[in-house]
Amino acid sequence: MQVAIIGAGKVGTTLGTRFTAAGHGVVYGVRDASDPKHAGLSAVASVADAAARADVIVLTTPWAGAQSAIESAGDLTGRILVDATNPIGPGMVLTHGTTDSGAEQVSRWAPGARVVKAFNSIGMEVMANPVFANGRSVLWLCGDDVDACATVASLSESIGFEPVRLGPLARARFQEPAALVWITASASLGREFSWGMLRR
Repeated sequence: MQVAIIGAGKVGTTLGTRFTAAGHGVVYGVRDASDPKHAGLSAVASVADAAARADVIVLTTPWAGAQSAIESAGDLTGRILVDATNPIGPGMVLTHGTTDSGAEQVSRWAPGARVVKAFNSIGMEVMANPVFANGRSVLWLCGDDVDACATVASLSESIGFEPVRLGPLARARFQEPAALVWITASASLGREFSWGMLRR
């Protein structure tokens, strides 16, 4: 699978490294591909060029830069766009609450894109290795397009996650607060823990 990572920060490069190790093609979409700070990355391109050649586009920018990055990507109609961001503002509060979500805002910024919310509710340490002694990390995801969700689920499985679709994209209204639960818990538990499922 060809994956465009939009953003080359810690989350983006962690996911990119894992996808590459799993055999996927990865290109990072950045504002300035000639910037020397990107010299260590496997492949860089403008955001538009990276998005144009990808099967899956993964948005990993800070929330403050999400709209600009999406606009730079061009027309994403019909494309699978994974929203890995969290709409967290000053004071560690969500800018979108239980009547809206960051993922739905991303969908409005990218009309026609097949938006899937995923990779937002755990830290980069779990992304780097989602396999624990007692099982795999659950990866919550949601989206209106069932086929797009299945593709993202397959991508996540290839790097060790157990994907669980919560339903349509509006369920991101509850998935995004889960990120704050993880962040809050990490202050006392450390960052090497994740979500799991108990089943009967």
